[in-house]
Amino acid sequence: MLINLEYLREKYLEKNFHNDEKLCNFVSTDVIFGFSEISDILKNDSEIRSVLEIGSGAGILLNELKKAFPNIDFSGVDPNESGFHRYKEVYESLKKKEFIIENSQIEKFETTKKFDLVFSINVFEHVRDWKKYIEQTNKLLNKNGKNIILAPNYDFPYEPHFVIPIIINKKITKFFFKNKIKKSEIKTNEIGLWEGLYFLGKKEVERYLMTNNYSYYFDFEIKQRMFNRITQDKEFKRRQGIGGRLAIFAKNLYLDKLIFDFFKVPFPYMKLIIDKKNS
Repeated sequence: MLINLEYLREKYLEKNFHNDEKLCNFVSTDVIFGFSEISDILKNDSEIRSVLEIGSGAGILLNELKKAFPNIDFSGVDPNESGFHRYKEVYESLKKKEFIIENSQIEKFETTKKFDLVFSINVFEHVRDWKKYIEQTNKLLNKNGKNIILAPNYDFPYEPHFVIPIIINKKITKFFFKNKIKKSEIKTNEIGLWEGLYFLGKKEVERYLMTNNYSYYFDFEIKQRMFNRITQDKEFKRRQGIGGRLAIFAKNLYLDKLIFDFFKVPFPYMKLIIDKKNS
């Protein structure tokens, strides 16, 4: 099953987002990306019968996954904070909800249910206590369950939400880009987004996982898929600004292999798969 921009905009977004084209495109392209990443896993693992999405937003991705995999039980959790309250309107407008999105932070989320798959897309960088996040999601997994985290890798000095370079650390970066950050938050109605970001890198996460004996691996093929996305997804390319243009330039000249494979520069995005840890 394929979903596309026009289908998502017509079905979910134009009415609820009042024909805000940029917001419609923003949400739609992220749903398409998420659907591609998660549906491939569900198609290839018949043992997955229950799924929890963390940071479900409008519920569009869950709704489309439920349509594609009707025999799987889907659930979601989302605090609806930092300007994302408009997403809740879309969720509440769905005529037939075959899943529930709990209004809660994952750190405070309580349920007796267990899941074969827990996943989050571009949520991990917003979690204040990421170690507790990993511990909590591990508790939510069934035996042999998996936790999938797709998120920016801040080992690469680039902040994708505001499309700015990271200068040493978050505090110094804000000093240089204070006006740009403020204007961006006002324009997108996401006041507080900057303060709610935590510049977490792959190296730090991996050290924690190794120290605490988690079974995990990184999907390094995400690099090629992200390059494909930036060349094929016009909205995603637009959002990345000069970073997107530079990425395409590097790809066309095969500089990506030199930079990320030969010189081992950290790739700015990661897909982490953590297996259930049995204490």
